[in-house]
Amino acid sequence: MKRMLCLLLVLTPALLSAQGRARNVVLFLADAGGISTITAASLHATGQSRGLFIQRMPNIALSDTSTASQIVTDSAAGMTAIVTGHKTHNGVIAQGPDTVKGQTDGTALKTILEYAEQHGLATGFVTNDAITGATPASLYAHANDRAKSAVIFQQAFSPRFGDGVDVMIGPGRAALTKSLAAVGSDLDTVAKGASRPIHASLAEVPADARRAIVLLESSSFDLEEAVLAAHRILSRHKKGYFLMVEGDTHTDNVRAGLDRMVALDKTVATMSTVVGRDTLLLFTADHSFDLALRGGRLGAPLLEGLEAEQTLAREEKRRNIRLPTVRMDNGHTGEPVMVAAMGPGADRVRGYMLNTDIFHVMLRAFGWKEN
Repeated sequence: MKRMLCLLLVLTPALLSAQGRARNVVLFLADAGGISTITAASLHATGQSRGLFIQRMPNIALSDTSTASQIVTDSAAGMTAIVTGHKTHNGVIAQGPDTVKGQTDGTALKTILEYAEQHGLATGFVTNDAITGATPASLYAHANDRAKSAVIFQQAFSPRFGDGVDVMIGPGRAALTKSLAAVGSDLDTVAKGASRPIHASLAEVPADARRAIVLLESSSFDLEEAVLAAHRILSRHKKGYFLMVEGDTHTDNVRAGLDRMVALDKTVATMSTVVGRDTLLLFTADHSFDLALRGGRLGAPLLEGLEAEQTLAREEKRRNIRLPTVRMDNGHTGEPVMVAAMGPGADRVRGYMLNTDIFHVMLRAFGWKEN
């Protein structure tokens, strides 16, 4: 009996540690999805201020969004902090603060996707912004300027760790084709060189695929369908996976931005029913946006009169929106954003975090140490 008790005392910490580890991590990133946008999206879709799934996730915290040098971040510096654990400057993709934007490279920062590749996991991302946009690029590339699309895309096929990103789904085909042409290349050359076809639609991906690149023409595709397709592919890998999902929730077009936030929230809710208990689901934003709720009554339409106000704004050549309920001043802002989590390691999401802390939440959930 004593021997059994001693054995239990020895094994219990290891068992608890194993139960706390994640086999998979899914990071949902609302680009410009600040708290005001989340609240407005909830009111817009449900008539309630707490009607979205992400608002009811069990672990919720606030996160700072500042850069290494500025109060207000762009997506490059914001996402770099989240996926590397290090702050950098605006416009810089997964390189350290020793980088001079557009001029000299700095220290290449190891991303959570690269850690996953190093450990033999499958990796992927889905975005409705651009496949070489700052958010996904910060996972697989290292560049001193987020505008270097051709350089960024080509890095996806020369990974520093593992065999590179397994699933890439997103728009931007026309713009990327133009960028590649400017450096004397094209999509066919890149695809053949890497022995990886670049599909133009989800329908082209073979049913039994274990890897897939889908470069779409337009951002108007079904985000949830694409994420479920990515999940099916990545789930075929026995060691687990890392998946990032970006939803562009900029509200420069107020109705479209709120609709995209609602669609992203629906995707998070769906994924929570698809993944197992061994998966950490994380939601956050890289930065907030200058959208403010100014008035209105619960249950009443939030955006009544928006189209007329947008027409007037165009005539007056102004970029802001003024409604009795909503004000929009068309720019990034520096206030904290929400972090929400469920699954193994979600208990580490608490309090007022740094954006760099989110990287460590993911790394520790996998049971890895920074190196």
